[in-house]
Amino acid sequence: MNSRFPRWLLITLVVLAVAVLTIGIVLLLRSQYPYLGWALLALVIAALVIIGATTIPQLIKLYRFQKYFKQHEAQLQTLPSLMQSGRTQEALSRFEGVMKHAPENAYLIYLRAFFLQAAGKLPEALGSANKALAMADKDPFLPTMLQQMGGQMGQPSTVPEFKAQLEEMRESLEPRVQQMRVRREKAVAKRKKKSR
Repeated sequence: MNSRFPRWLLITLVVLAVAVLTIGIVLLLRSQYPYLGWALLALVIAALVIIGATTIPQLIKLYRFQKYFKQHEAQLQTLPSLMQSGRTQEALSRFEGVMKHAPENAYLIYLRAFFLQAAGKLPEALGSANKALAMADKDPFLPTMLQQMGGQMGQPSTVPEFKAQLEEMRESLEPRVQQMRVRREKAVAKRKKKSR
């Protein structure tokens, strides 16, 4: 599980907490200054509360997402075959329906960009690709998601591959979206000229 803290820091904090807890209990029981023991125990409890407050919500979020994903996995597994058979609009609508209530994460936004691009909705695909790329470093569950679902049909299986694929998608979409904008602006200008 990838949390906000590096593994070495968590191990160090746990070892430190055990050491402080032990010293606190010894001071509490054998010292003529029991308030030092209470202070050290309070320090350990505060540290554990902080670690729990930062890690437990992420674990709950991951659990809920995995539970939701497992419920809809069969529907999602039909999407590649729909895409290959040319039914991209149906695949996109099915994906959007299943993921409507799923928690937002970088991998799902990446998949949305992939489906939108295949359906020809290029501006929306570019927006989703940009959003997924922005979330890639902030999503603590992305490495886990990529390990579980990556590697299938050319999907990335590591975070660097994920970012590289998103960059490629953006590079291919940006000129096409810009072309669409220019055409739209020309058409609007042409209509304005005709209406005068």
